[in-house]
Amino acid sequence: MRIAHFRCPDFHMQTALVRRLSLLLMLLIVAPVAAAAGNAKRPITAQDLWSFKRVGAPAISPDGKKVVVSVQEWSIEKNKSTASLWLVDTASGKLRRLTHGNSNDGSATWSHDGTRIAFVAVRGSDTTAGLYVIPVDGGEAERVLELPYGVSSPRWLPGDAALIVGTKVIPELAGTLDKASLAAMGKEAARRKGAKMTAYATEVQQFRWFDRNLTDNLANRLLRFDLASKTLTDLTPAQKRLFMHSGEVSFDLAPDGRQLALVIDSAPAPFVTVPNLDIYLVPTDGKGGMKNLTTDNPRIDAAPRFAPDGKSLLFTRQVLPAAPGSGELSRLWRYTFGDGTTTPMTAQVDLSIDGIAFSDEGGALWLQAEEQGHVPVFALEAAGAGLKKIVADGTNTGLDSASGRLVFLNENSNRAAELFTLDPGSSTPRQLTRFNEALFAQLDLGKVESHTFQGAAGDTVQLWLTYPPGYDPKKKYPLLQLLHGGPQTMVRDAFGYRWNPHVFASPGYIVGWVNRHGSTGFGEAFAMSMNGAWGDKPMEDILKANAYLFDKVPAIDRDNVAAAGASYGGYLATWMLGHTDAFKTLVNHAGVSDFIGQYGSDVTTALFSAEVMGGQPWANTEGMQRNNPIAYAKNFKTPMLITHGEKDYRVPYGQSLALYGILQNMGVPSRLVVFPDENHWILLPQNSIYWNYEVQSWLARYIGGKPMAKPEFAAAE
Repeated sequence: MRIAHFRCPDFHMQTALVRRLSLLLMLLIVAPVAAAAGNAKRPITAQDLWSFKRVGAPAISPDGKKVVVSVQEWSIEKNKSTASLWLVDTASGKLRRLTHGNSNDGSATWSHDGTRIAFVAVRGSDTTAGLYVIPVDGGEAERVLELPYGVSSPRWLPGDAALIVGTKVIPELAGTLDKASLAAMGKEAARRKGAKMTAYATEVQQFRWFDRNLTDNLANRLLRFDLASKTLTDLTPAQKRLFMHSGEVSFDLAPDGRQLALVIDSAPAPFVTVPNLDIYLVPTDGKGGMKNLTTDNPRIDAAPRFAPDGKSLLFTRQVLPAAPGSGELSRLWRYTFGDGTTTPMTAQVDLSIDGIAFSDEGGALWLQAEEQGHVPVFALEAAGAGLKKIVADGTNTGLDSASGRLVFLNENSNRAAELFTLDPGSSTPRQLTRFNEALFAQLDLGKVESHTFQGAAGDTVQLWLTYPPGYDPKKKYPLLQLLHGGPQTMVRDAFGYRWNPHVFASPGYIVGWVNRHGSTGFGEAFAMSMNGAWGDKPMEDILKANAYLFDKVPAIDRDNVAAAGASYGGYLATWMLGHTDAFKTLVNHAGVSDFIGQYGSDVTTALFSAEVMGGQPWANTEGMQRNNPIAYAKNFKTPMLITHGEKDYRVPYGQSLALYGILQNMGVPSRLVVFPDENHWILLPQNSIYWNYEVQSWLARYIGGKPMAKPEFAAAE
C-alpha cells in the first residue's frame, strides 16, 4: 500500500510569510493608534490666544457679491500685529488676499461702482495713518493722502471722485488746510513729539482718555478729499475740539451724498456734567453750516443711519438724567426730515440696540442687541413693528448689508469670530470663512453650559459654566468664579482673547461667569438694579451661584473656590475681600478699591454720580463710604493677587498700589504685578502670556491645579 506524503513548503519561505503577516497585522493595529495620537487634542494655552486670526468688521460691496474684511495676526516674538485685507465671495465663500505687507490695513470701504477699495494703513515710510486706494481686480495699493495727524473713517461719495475722511488738526494752525497750513502743522507736530519738556497742564475735568492725555488741544475735523485735484475741503472748520473725548469719528453719509450725520459731544467745558452727544447734519460741499438735529435731548444721541430713501435718519437715544453706563437702554429713534420730528421706534422693547443695517429697499431693517447672554440678530419693520429674532445663537456683530444680503460676524464660546451671511430672502445663517478652523481642531475645549438660578431679591440670574479639558465627573475640581467688569455689561456667548474661560479652565478648574445684577441684556430694570449699592446684589448673586453649582455639579471641590475680576470685577473682588470668607483667594486686575482715588479717573463724570455711587465726597459722604471697598479694610484677610497697567487712566493704577500697601501692612498674603507699558487692559502678547502665568501660579498656591510653565521670551533685538 502506498502512502501519500504532504510536502511542507521551504522553511525560509514559510518564515518570510509569517513575518509579512505579522508586520501587516502590526500595521493594522498600530496605524489607528498612531492616527489617533496624531489627531490627539490638547488644552488651549495662553500662547494660543495670539495664534488666532482675528477677523474684523465686514464691509459688503454695493452689489452684495463680495465682502472685504481686515484679518489681524499677531507675532509673539515681535510683540506686534499686522493686518491684511481679504476678499470673500458671498456665493461660494472663496477667499482672496487683497493686501500684503508688514502693516495694519483697516477701515476698508467700497467705491460705489465696486471697482476700488479705500483703506487706512501705516506703510513703509509713513509716519501717520495714510489713505490708500487699491483696485479690486488686482494691482498695487496707492497712497493718495497723508496728513500730519493721520486719516480715519474713509467713505466714498457718490460718483467715486471724492471721499470723506476724518483727521485731527491743531486748530490755530489748520487754516484752510492748504499746503502751507499742513506744513506748519506737520512741523509743530514733530516739535511736540521731540520736545524734552514733557509737562502738561489743564483747567478742565476731562483731560485724559483711557491711556492718553488730551492736553495737546487737538480738534477733530471731517474733510472732503477730491482724488483728481488732491484738494481738501474742511466740512467742520468751526470745530475747536474733539468730536468726542474718545477721539472716535462717528458719521453716516446720506444716499445722495449731499450731507452727512455726525455725532458731536455738545457738553461745555470744563466737562463736569455728563456727556451730551448730539447728531449734526453737515453739508458735504463745504457750503453752509451744521445743523443740530437732536436739541430736544440733553443726553445721548448716537449711531446715525440714513434710510435708503434719504427721507429719515435712525439713531439710538438715551434720555435719563443719569451717567452713561448706568444701565439705561439705548433705544432706536427716527428723525424725519420732512417735518423735523423725532419718534421712538423701540420704546416698548426691553432691548438695547447696538447695530443697524437696512434691507435693500428700506422696508425692513436688521438689529443687533444683547439678550440673555447672547447677541442675536433681529428683524424689524421699518415702521417700528414686528420685531423678530432671526439669528439666535452666539454673538453677532458688525452688521452690514447690500442688495438684500446681510453679512456679520458670528462667534461663540468655542469659536472665534468668522464671517457669516443671510442670503436674500433667507433666515438661515451661512458661514463664509473658516480662518481658525485648523487651530480649533487641535484644541480640547471643555463643554460650555448656560445655567439659571435664583439670585438676589429672588430674581432669575444666568451664568456661563466652562468645564476643564478632559473633564471626568467622578473627579473633583476647584471652582473659579470670574467677575465681569463694566459694571453694566454682559458676559456673552463669545470667544474672548483677554479673559478666556477655556484658558482659565486649562489648569483643571471649573469656571463660572455670572451675569449678576447690573448686567445688560436682561432688561433695563435688572441692569440698573445695582445703582447706589454696587456691591450688595452682585456679591449675593456670586455666593448664590456657588451654592447652586455645589448642588448641581458634584465634581466641584467646594473647599477650593476662588474668584477673579477686572475693572468693576476688581471692585467686586475687593468688596468681597471685606465682606466674605467664601473664597480661598481673590484676583483683582485694575479694580476700583477706593472711591476717593477714583476721582482721578478719565471718566469720573460718566460713572461717579451720586445716584450710581450712593454719594459723593462733598455730599452724602456716608452713602458713598458705605459702597467704598476700602472702608471695610479691617475685615481684609483673604490672600489677593493684584495686577495693573501703569498707563491705565480708566482706573488709575494708584488704586492697586494703595490696596497692596494696606494688605502688606495688615499681613494679608498679597502679590503685586505691574505692567509699565499697558493700560486698563493687558494688550501686548508677551505681557498677556505672562499675566496668565502669574494668575495661574497664584491660584495654584491656594486651590491647586496645574499652572502653565513660566514663559520665556527672547531678548529684543
